[in-house]
Amino acid sequence: MISNKYIAIDFGTSHISAMAAEIDSNDKIRVLAYEPKISDDVKHGIVEQVSGAAFKVNELIKLLQNSAKINDIDQVAISIGAKGMKHVHVSVNRFVGAAKVVSEELISDMLEECIGKVKRQDINVFDTIPLSYELDGIKMDEPVGKNGVQITGHYSVIYGNKLISDKIASCFDRTGIRLEYSPVSSECLSAVVLSEEDKDDGCALISLGASTTTLSIYQNGALQQMLLIPLGGKNITLDIQELGISQADAEKLKRVKGSALESSVTEPVLIQVQNVDPDSLPVKISTAFLAKIIEARLEEILLPILETIDNYPLPLKAGIILTGGAAKLNNIDEFIYQRTGMNVQISNHADALTNDTNDQFLDPAFAQIIGTIKLTKEYRKENETKEPPVVKQKDKPKLPRSLKEKVSIRILNFFSDDTDMQEDKNKNDQKQK
Repeated sequence: MISNKYIAIDFGTSHISAMAAEIDSNDKIRVLAYEPKISDDVKHGIVEQVSGAAFKVNELIKLLQNSAKINDIDQVAISIGAKGMKHVHVSVNRFVGAAKVVSEELISDMLEECIGKVKRQDINVFDTIPLSYELDGIKMDEPVGKNGVQITGHYSVIYGNKLISDKIASCFDRTGIRLEYSPVSSECLSAVVLSEEDKDDGCALISLGASTTTLSIYQNGALQQMLLIPLGGKNITLDIQELGISQADAEKLKRVKGSALESSVTEPVLIQVQNVDPDSLPVKISTAFLAKIIEARLEEILLPILETIDNYPLPLKAGIILTGGAAKLNNIDEFIYQRTGMNVQISNHADALTNDTNDQFLDPAFAQIIGTIKLTKEYRKENETKEPPVVKQKDKPKLPRSLKEKVSIRILNFFSDDTDMQEDKNKNDQKQK
């Protein structure tokens, strides 16, 4: 694959989509093509129907090859943010050794010990992030090369039910396409919608998806807390659908005439929508009642998230940033402001894109997949290898040199129930029988 070409797959609740892009010399992303396919193979970020998802991925790759004019696509990146993922803080203590100088080998051994404390047969470790080190009681981020006697490493380990990664792996095994990189979804979003100042000053990033809503709190340049709620914009659509209209009409009504605040509807009007039952009269819906439905469901979805923000011990000077497809709901920023008193803004990832990129990709719904491409570029740079030179028969080829991976500080805490994952596994086992 050409080195500046990137392919990202987004496993959404209603769609599986694929994006082809390239990154210019200014680190700006130019979207070359985007292809979505309607899907019900994924739920809460978990691939439930492996065969169906794999088939759609293959179809999307073929479409991208044509629309982006890329002859060969053999690797893709995805972001992972699934129900069942959690985090735990782990500390590892070691004596530095006779040399009394912290080596990279010691740091690597501590990392492996940390993973071993969490990993089990049914648990997969998605990432292990060094948060900080203490060398003889002195806190620091980079201990390698420093003198000391005893060192303690503090880590955040991101883990979850092994089924999450197993199903993703099974999906790509069936496609024959290599999974190049799989960062956590919150990292992808923050990479394009948050500035370094936002992360330093403190902010709450709320991603409003179709079936999940995620809170990521940043402070001092690091992701300090995360909470995932298995509810999203689709739940609001389903509530409206119960009035007797189709899901498509309910979604359109929500986007065009809906409001997150009933009080914002000062002059209610009646909207006539075709009844889902062709033999029944059209349904007449007041915009005030529509807003009441939306506001009630938003209260349920955002209650634990707003409580988490309220209980966070430090001030979030950069306020609250909203992203995701459901962030476009009318007056949702005012809804959150009234309940928190904090500055609220809709995310903007325009700075990550080239000026000639189609305006449709400025939509917050594209932030995650665009962020996936950006982080994949950084991943390639951090792990680039030098091609062995053309040598004569007598010469020995040089081994490729891997760059040291960049240490980033991030903490994840996903709100979920592993029991659901086990129930899904039991159901699938019964089907196979």
